[in-house]
Amino acid sequence: MLEALMKKDVLATLCCPLAQDPVPGIQASALQSLARLAGCDPLLSQAVVSCGVLDSVVLSMSHENAPVQAGANMVLAAVAGSSVDFARRVLEAGAMPGILVQLKTGTAAVKESAVKNLNSLIGSHQNHAALIADDALLSTLVALLSAADSPNTLCKAVVNTLATTARYSPEMAAAVIRAQALPHVSVLVRGASTPPDLRAAALNCLAHMASHNEDLASQVAGTGLVGPTVAHLGDKMVPQVRRAAAALLLQLGRKTPSLAAEVCSGGCPAALAKYLGMEKEGEGCSTGVTLAGTLASYSPTTAKAVVDAGVGTEVVAALRRGGDPAGAAGGGGAAAAASPPKPVGTSVKSVKGGGGGGKGAISTGGGAAGPRVSIPAAAAWSLEQMSQHGDETTMPLIAQGALTAALDGYVASADGAAVATAPDAPDAVIFARCKAALKSLIRNCNSTAPLEPLVLDSTPPAVLKHVLRRCEPLLSRDGKSRQAFVTSGALMRLQELEGRLCPKGRAYLTAINGLFPADVVAYYRQGSNGGSNANSEHGHVHGHRK
Repeated sequence: MLEALMKKDVLATLCCPLAQDPVPGIQASALQSLARLAGCDPLLSQAVVSCGVLDSVVLSMSHENAPVQAGANMVLAAVAGSSVDFARRVLEAGAMPGILVQLKTGTAAVKESAVKNLNSLIGSHQNHAALIADDALLSTLVALLSAADSPNTLCKAVVNTLATTARYSPEMAAAVIRAQALPHVSVLVRGASTPPDLRAAALNCLAHMASHNEDLASQVAGTGLVGPTVAHLGDKMVPQVRRAAAALLLQLGRKTPSLAAEVCSGGCPAALAKYLGMEKEGEGCSTGVTLAGTLASYSPTTAKAVVDAGVGTEVVAALRRGGDPAGAAGGGGAAAAASPPKPVGTSVKSVKGGGGGGKGAISTGGGAAGPRVSIPAAAAWSLEQMSQHGDETTMPLIAQGALTAALDGYVASADGAAVATAPDAPDAVIFARCKAALKSLIRNCNSTAPLEPLVLDSTPPAVLKHVLRRCEPLLSRDGKSRQAFVTSGALMRLQELEGRLCPKGRAYLTAINGLFPADVVAYYRQGSNGGSNANSEHGHVHGHRK
């Protein structure tokens, strides 16, 4: 359809004469149509620039007719959102003075269109944002947000523009806070009458403010928002609100142990379990499982709170479900630029500091932080963080199926990881995360019972090594464990593995064999060659060994 319209030279007709028609209604309609077309493809925006009507569109911003002013803003927002160069052309054409006048004197609809135009220009490039978003402009936007007569649609446009500004850097986020935006945006989160889309925009804006460093996150949390945000995490009716709440809690929780403890004490673990029960896929799920791992990473106390709330069950389920990388789909063109900034996403990035601050930690950023992570990778990382503090959190996770889920993920991604050309390839990331989760779960397992089924020929040798390494001390101190090790057939299966193990693995095998009577081990070693004979005499040898 677009191609047909271009062949008929519709854009040229809209640009001239219709966009300059002396009849305000015709001019406004032409500008609105032109904006819709320009927002569909950068090539169509280029027609607006190359037709030489950019100056006349800017001139239309000062037209006495409000719909014409709003239409002009729509066109400029679409053009600016198509490319950085087009945004520069809009600025050079003198759009900013018109925007500033409209923000002060325009009708509510004109102000809203001006703010959306501003959002598109600021969102086009950080240099443009630094040039445009000075203290005076930010104060003007906050004044609009706090005005009693500002409609919700205008407030949402303002909040989105503040978020677009704050996402670039700590300095720009600090400038937004310095303009006194924080109290007014916080009210929108708490307000019982705040429309869902405006509440989600406010949560997203706060997440961008908090994303940069500990000081900014503390200022956001200092408004008393943790409790209300946790409550929105369980919003059953509006996915947009609960996902934005999860993103904000993640940004707060990942900064310092004290903020993570505050989030946990605010009831986040229980709400998170409900949240993950509703979020089965996409970035909402990825953010949730990352939040779980982040909170659990700091201390045994926070990890136990997360596990006791049943979050582990949901994380295991997410790992088993798998799925495409979160946030893989994205918008483009003018429509994306004129829309709200994307929620803070989940990505792979090494960060310093507390929760998730270890090597190759899962962290979040506004889109430039790193490649998006898949749900299985985030879930495996989360299980590693939950289980790293000891058996008090590990054993419930194993009972919920974490060990087998991590092993299945490890095996499923092994082939892809082996041929991956980059360490951040999806299969390579999943493989590394599942491997780390397996090591943590095995290391903190306090019983041989969950490990015995892994003493098997089909278990990868690299995993077997860790299983045997953990079994040896557990078996050495507990006669009942040694009895069960034989009863389950693990000792018999162990003898079949010697040829598949690395030198360290064989050393652990030898050490385990040394814990049992020599004639029993010899019997099973012989049985590993004879097969059925050992099985037929299994019960008899049991009693002898005991």
